[in-house]
Amino acid sequence: MFFKSGRKHRRGFTIVEMLMATGLFGIATATVCTIYMISTRGFASLANYAELDKINRTAMDSLTKEIRQAKLVTDVQSNSFSLINGDGVSVTYWFNPTVKQFVRSASDGSSKVLISSCALINFDVFQRNNIAGTWDQYPIATNNWSEYVKVIQLTWKAARPIPGGPGVSENVQTAKIIIRKQH
Repeated sequence: MFFKSGRKHRRGFTIVEMLMATGLFGIATATVCTIYMISTRGFASLANYAELDKINRTAMDSLTKEIRQAKLVTDVQSNSFSLINGDGVSVTYWFNPTVKQFVRSASDGSSKVLISSCALINFDVFQRNNIAGTWDQYPIATNNWSEYVKVIQLTWKAARPIPGGPGVSENVQTAKIIIRKQH
C-alpha cells in the first residue's frame, strides 16, 4: 500500500535567499549609478574645457593679429594696455575684474568682449634690441619706453563652473607677441 502525502513540495526562495539577492542587486545598482554620475561629470568637464579652449584661442588669434600689426604701444597699466594698430586706430585692451571680462575698445567707437569669464590677467612689455649680437628680450628700462616696446606678453585665466555639479574648469593662455610693423 502506498500513501500520498497531502503536501506538495514547492520550490521557491527562502527569506535569506531573497535578502541576499536584494542586497547584491542594490550594491550593483549603486555601483552603476556612481559610475554613471562620475562619467557624466567627466564628460561635462571635458566639454567645458573644449569650449574654454575655443574661446581663448579665438581671443588670442585676434589679439595676436592686431598686436603684430601695431605701430606703437601707447600705455601699459596693471589691467590694460593701449596701442595704435596698423590702421592708425587707437585700441585699448582692458580687464574689468568686477564683471570678469576682457574687453577690446577702439577709438572708432567699437567695443567687443573677448572673454566673458576671465579670472586673472597680466600684461608685460619687453624690448628686443641687438645687445652683444643676441636678440634676447629685456624688460623696458628707458624713459622713452613706448618707442622700444617690441614684445607684449599676455597671460590670462578663464574659468567657468561645471554644469550639474561642484567644481570649476579653468584654462590658462599665455603668449609673447612680437610687434612687426613698429616704426
